[in-house]
Amino acid sequence: MEPSARHGPPAGWPVPLEGQPVRVPLSGNVPAGPAVRALLDTAPLQRLRGVRQLGLAHLVYPGATHTRFEHSLGVYATGRLLLGELLARRGRTLLGDADGHAFLAACLLHDVGHYPFSHTLEELPPHPEGRVRVPPHDERARAILLGDPEVVQVLRRHWAAEPERIARIIDERSTDGDLVDGRLRHMLCGPLNPDRLDYLGRDSQHVGVPYGRGIDVERLLAAIDFTEDGMALGVTPKGVSAVETLIFASYLMYREIYWHHTVRAAQAMLKRAVAAALLDGGLDQERLVAADDEQAVALLRACAHPATRELMAALGPGRGLYRRLYSGGEADIESLPGAAARDLLHRLAEADVWEGEQLLSAMLQGYARHIRADVPAHHLLFDVAGRGKELFFDIPVVGGDRPRSTADPEVSLIAPTLATNFDRHAKRLQLLAHPDHARGLAAYLGLGPVRDARAGIPAAAP
Repeated sequence: MEPSARHGPPAGWPVPLEGQPVRVPLSGNVPAGPAVRALLDTAPLQRLRGVRQLGLAHLVYPGATHTRFEHSLGVYATGRLLLGELLARRGRTLLGDADGHAFLAACLLHDVGHYPFSHTLEELPPHPEGRVRVPPHDERARAILLGDPEVVQVLRRHWAAEPERIARIIDERSTDGDLVDGRLRHMLCGPLNPDRLDYLGRDSQHVGVPYGRGIDVERLLAAIDFTEDGMALGVTPKGVSAVETLIFASYLMYREIYWHHTVRAAQAMLKRAVAAALLDGGLDQERLVAADDEQAVALLRACAHPATRELMAALGPGRGLYRRLYSGGEADIESLPGAAARDLLHRLAEADVWEGEQLLSAMLQGYARHIRADVPAHHLLFDVAGRGKELFFDIPVVGGDRPRSTADPEVSLIAPTLATNFDRHAKRLQLLAHPDHARGLAAYLGLGPVRDARAGIPAAAP
């Protein structure tokens, strides 16, 4: 992703961004002047050195140990390219110097509130009795940006930016701020954003697959422009093919890597371990969310709750990962022969974590009576990959005689087809059981042969 002559912020900006570069995989030399280095040196950003970008994916893909810190630098590097293209095309008509500074600071800080283990903890919904609530990491980012004295000082002194404004730009759910803030928020969080462009290529490189490295980034950036109202990003007609490479890469990465059945099995076990520890009161939630990955693992392994201890041990050396009793899309459930299994799986597909636990607990009680033995509730888990996830297959096409988008089959056949396939096949439900009970539960529910969740590659502990 080598920058062209017009890529990057213009020379002579009030904020000194140019300087001795930081060498980053995929991005190459990332210019890091005093303002950049001052922000990188803050404790909240340094913490991201210990937070893996892909959480537990390294249990399947040994190279997936890159960090949110590396990714943040990559997003900043890609953000520079995007900003440079927009300024070269539009000048200062839509983005002034202060807006560019704020956008690039937000690129560096967009993951500052991220929890350990990637997005796993955020999949825990609020407990119905209020005993557990893990807010979106954007919400925690706001608290850091407004409450960490070091970050506040660096933003004001080195970036001439107000922390509140950076927090508004980072939070994709926010509606606060003026029109320019909304424009910057879309640049960072919309379909064509530097975060997405970076993680697809970076994750592909570290995992060892080609999917995300096939994006035509140079052509895509050369074709990006604002929509007619100036509030969103689209591409010119010449950029449609480049958008299709982005959409296809996203589809493959989610289907084959992010939602790999073994990765999701490990995440389901981790979520149950965390939930048990938080509900038991043996784990302080604030300590957990402020930790990096290794610190979080240590906190969980120190918990006295038997479910947490057993599940964390199973995620360690030797990997006693749970086995798949069922794995498929919701439409596949109807092909199962057993009415009881079909009913259970349909209800699980609509249930949140806490409702699902109740459904499985009731079913396990019947199974325990059937085998005349106690079965711990945490020996049967479920996971729904992709609940509520959308991949933005609808990208505006600007500069034509009428408004169009890639969702139109006359513009792109790939995007509408992948959108349908994504919902039907990439989003999958899994029913998972402890190895000791996998065969018995599968027979009890009338399911097929049990499949091992493991990929067969030894890996270090999470």
